[in-house]
Amino acid sequence: MFEISLPQILIALEGDNLLPAIVFRTARAQCDLDVERVAQARNCMLDRSAQSKIREYVYTIIKKLEIDSKLVFDHPQFGALLKTGVGAHHAGQLLVWRLLLEELMSAGLLRVLVATGTVAAGVDFPARTVIITADSRRGPDGYRNLTAAEFQQMSGRAGRRGKDTVGFCLAAPSRFCDPRNILKVSRRKPEPLESAYYPSPSTILNLLRYRNADDLRYTVDRSLASFMDRRAADSMRRDAEDLRAGRHVAGGEDDGVEEHGADSHSRKAKKRATRLDRQAEELAVKQDRLLTEAIQGLGNLGYLEGSSLSEKGFWASNICTNVVLELAEMIDQGMMNQAPAERMICLVALLCGEEHRRLIPEDKIRDLPLTEEDLAKVDAIVSRIRKEKLPGLSDSLFISNSPAVTALLWHRSKDWEVFRSMLNLSGVQEGDAARLITQTAEQLNQLTKLYETHPGVAEIARYCRGSLLRPPLTEIIPV
Repeated sequence: MFEISLPQILIALEGDNLLPAIVFRTARAQCDLDVERVAQARNCMLDRSAQSKIREYVYTIIKKLEIDSKLVFDHPQFGALLKTGVGAHHAGQLLVWRLLLEELMSAGLLRVLVATGTVAAGVDFPARTVIITADSRRGPDGYRNLTAAEFQQMSGRAGRRGKDTVGFCLAAPSRFCDPRNILKVSRRKPEPLESAYYPSPSTILNLLRYRNADDLRYTVDRSLASFMDRRAADSMRRDAEDLRAGRHVAGGEDDGVEEHGADSHSRKAKKRATRLDRQAEELAVKQDRLLTEAIQGLGNLGYLEGSSLSEKGFWASNICTNVVLELAEMIDQGMMNQAPAERMICLVALLCGEEHRRLIPEDKIRDLPLTEEDLAKVDAIVSRIRKEKLPGLSDSLFISNSPAVTALLWHRSKDWEVFRSMLNLSGVQEGDAARLITQTAEQLNQLTKLYETHPGVAEIARYCRGSLLRPPLTEIIPV
């Protein structure tokens, strides 16, 4: 199917006075390619006056946000931004670049912002027009159709308060975008609210520091997750009663199938009613069961004695992170005691890698302060924790040397300009490296809380954290 390019979209919208616009893409590479294509199209260039306005406002933003000007002027897309008023906003970009684009968009100096879902979900600035270029979205299990909530997040950016009386949401037809599917999604009601609660190790350890197991069960029993489970269980029981009474219930295995004989239909209805009762009973006590499994698993790992925290559990409860058990086991096994700074950075970074994000490979460094034995120990720690099947543990924890290499090279780099050259040579996006480094710094920050029980670990972690959180990865950006 014919695909409409961004230069064509830009010219068409400008001709109908529908700028500024946000064009939503499903992949970062598409956003970057769009910027390249627009920069190569002569009929998409801004006049000198418009370019001067953008340049002047960029200086204002740099001063306001205290950004290193080299991070902006040396950005590979800065020239295209200046000439066309088009920018790419996605997680592969540095935070300071995304903030720059957001400021320019809010000031009305950008014509088009090409973005992934990060803008729809987390940034509050509108445009006159929104262009949707795909009716599906990539998830952990492949592509899936857009949800009503995702469509509303995107379409809701159309229309600027105080400037537009109406906003426009358009679909750009292509092999990835069928406007008929977009229309169907737009007519759906938002998906029901779902609870994100689960009894994670960090949550259980932290709560048991101040409460007993009975208090914990009381809290879980009154959570949104328990309420929704009980409501769903009640609905199942009502369906089971209807089946036993001979009333039709939608969604059965025999829906749409003509049955020959009342006895056969009655037997199937009774079996289905029995199955619904069983599922309802399991669902009604699901949260309590998960909590029991979490407590048992933590006990098996030595963090609990009965229903109370053990000595190890007490100091580990200070670590509020999704990899609390992995960090605690490393410390308990002496892997971080008196560890040099570079070794600690590497050990912590190992727990922050993500398989789908490209990082600097290990062949780019010769003196990595980790051995094969260290990796084997970390793998054994992760495997032992996973065997307990604690609720909420991620199966996607990816242990490799690349996260350690990336974090260590930034620790050793003079500044981001030097580090950026290393990223470019390895084909690593700045945003991915920044994400890894800031996550590593956050895990190190958690270790600084162990100053009473493990002062040596806490002190080294504090130094390591400071070495990683240098510009442009500082914690606070003035606004």
